[in-house]
Parts: sequence; structure tokens; C-alpha cells
Amino acid sequence: MNSNHKVNVIRITEILPAPNSESLGIVQIDGYQAVVKMADYAVGSLAIYLQPDSVAPQTAPFAFLWADKEYPEGVPERKRRVTVRRFRGNWSEGLLMPVSAFPELQGVAREGDDVSELLGIGHYIEPEPGFNLGTPGRKLTMWQRVLKFFGWAPKPYGPKNAPGVYDVESLKNYPRVFTEGEPVLITEKIHGSNARYTFDGKTFWVGSHRRWCRPGEGIWWEVAKAYPWIEAFCRNYPKHTLRGEVTPTQKGYAYGFETEKQFFAFDVQKPDGSYFDKKTLYKLSEIQRFVPMIYAGPYSSSLTHTWAEGNSVVEGAKNIREGIVVSAMEERIVRGVGRAQLKLKSLAFLEKEGKGK
Repeated sequence: MNSNHKVNVIRITEILPAPNSESLGIVQIDGYQAVVKMADYAVGSLAIYLQPDSVAPQTAPFAFLWADKEYPEGVPERKRRVTVRRFRGNWSEGLLMPVSAFPELQGVAREGDDVSELLGIGHYIEPEPGFNLGTPGRKLTMWQRVLKFFGWAPKPYGPKNAPGVYDVESLKNYPRVFTEGEPVLITEKIHGSNARYTFDGKTFWVGSHRRWCRPGEGIWWEVAKAYPWIEAFCRNYPKHTLRGEVTPTQKGYAYGFETEKQFFAFDVQKPDGSYFDKKTLYKLSEIQRFVPMIYAGPYSSSLTHTWAEGNSVVEGAKNIREGIVVSAMEERIVRGVGRAQLKLKSLAFLEKEGKGK
């Protein structure tokens, strides 16, 4: 999840006319843009902005998202997920709504406030294959369930001082992290499932994005067995964490391998939590497959948005790309952001995700 995935109150300073429409306008919010009905907004008024992949609550102001259909057991999350759409050919990223639509905000909303918790707005998290139902982890025995009732908790599974969840913030939230001309590396963002592999000196551990997998559990172990170099690398670099993406796990994104499992490495984390810089990373000959490189050279804001779109560059792939990841060639930390590494999702990908709801 993006730590900056907020729902902020903004003040509309400008409404640009939308091409091909007399009734629609465009409002810029940081690096995003939203298409709105001109009659519903005025310069100087307050509105709330929901980024793509926000999940709206099942409340009256958002009922238009599920087109007034009735769901006796509750509106499914996929119908409440905010995505990207096109109106008269104009991209609308996320959702802009006037503060006046929310009684609980009247008289209390201030520009810059994060109202996600107050309104019950969440963030979409891609389900992990095989773990999207039920409680993650092994099944408890009958006696363990009895003990759990009286306060017992199973011992957490995983390495000590385990490396945490891997997250990359959105470039549109932090458009000034990179300066024009700065040396950067741009790689394709693979749409699969996050994976992590590490050797603690005694045990080879296999993990998904949010959990550690027991031997033989899930595609993460299948990949480790299919590519022995993954474990060999981890044993050669004890307490380092090899991070990457496993595929195919997402419908329509097989990358040319309909059934064969694949692994695309994108980072190596050191025992102290820092990461190899990109120059060092790509010199590690033991890593046999990286995420595809799209560009290496001076940073250009306008070209970066162009590179986010298009088809995957994985050899044999027939699907569009999810987007890109932009990384500083020299590893550096940015205050309030973290690593100088940001993602930019393809608008075509987000639109396709929205149509699949």
C-alpha cells in the first residue's frame, strides 16, 4: 500500500475546459487530473480527491459507483474500487467530489485534511493467489482452536528480524523527487505477485508480499524449485533478501508463459535494510533474470509518462504493461518519501482494470 494514499480536501484553483465537451472540465491535483461536470464545481470551492485504487464505503454519496444495483449481502469491493476512466477522450484519474456531498464534512473540512478515516475510504490491495480467502497461514488443529479461544496465539512463521513488506510510492504523489537530467533507470512494472527470498544462515525462507510461506506452499515455492539459482544466490548472500515478481498470477498477464512459472528480480535488500544501488544490482551475474529495462539515462518528466504506456517488453509477451518504476541510478533517500524510487502506472492498464470490475 502507498503510505501516501490519502483522501485529501483540496481547494479548486482552476477548472480547465475539457476538449471535445462543452459541459466537462479538468481539474489538476498534483500529478493527477480529474474530469468533472463544470456545473457542479466552482473555483475556490472545496472538494475531496480519491486516488485510483481507493475503495469507497457503502454509503449514499458513492452509490453511483454501483449503478443503483442492489446487493443484499453488501456491495462487493470490486464495485467500490475507484479506477481510471475516459470521458470524451479525456483521462480522469480517480474521483473528485464536492465537500457539499458529505454532511459529516460540513463546517469541519479544511484544505489539506486527510478525510479517509472519517469517511471510511480504504485502499485496494491485490489479493495474493491462494490466500485471498480465509485466514492466512496454516490451518489450526481442533486443540489449537480451543487454546486460541483462551488467548493462545500460534508462533509467527518466518525468519527473525524478517525483512518487511516492499512498497513503492507513486510518482504522481511526489513529482519533484527526480530532477530533469538526473541519471535514472526505468524498468517495467510486472503485474504478478510480489516475492521475497532470504537465507538466514540456517534456513532458506520463501515469502509472498505479506506473509512467509511454508515449504511447498504456493507459487512462490514453485518458482524457487523451478529456478535453483534463487536459493543459490541467497546462500551466497546470507541475510540479504532477493525481491521480485512471480508470474503468471493475474488474469490476462501471462507475459508469454501461460503455465510456466517465472521470476523477475528487481531488488536486493541488505541485512541493514538498505538496498544495492542499480549499478551494483545489475552487475550481479548470479541473478539470471531481472525485470525488463526500458531506459537508462537522464530523467525527463514528459518522456517518463510516455514510457509508462505501451505493450510489455518481456520477450513473447502479448499483454500491455502495468507501468514503470523509476529509480535513481545512485541509491539515495528523500526526506518524507524514502528511497528515490517511484512507480507510475499505465493509464491504459488502470482503465482496463476498471472495466473488469
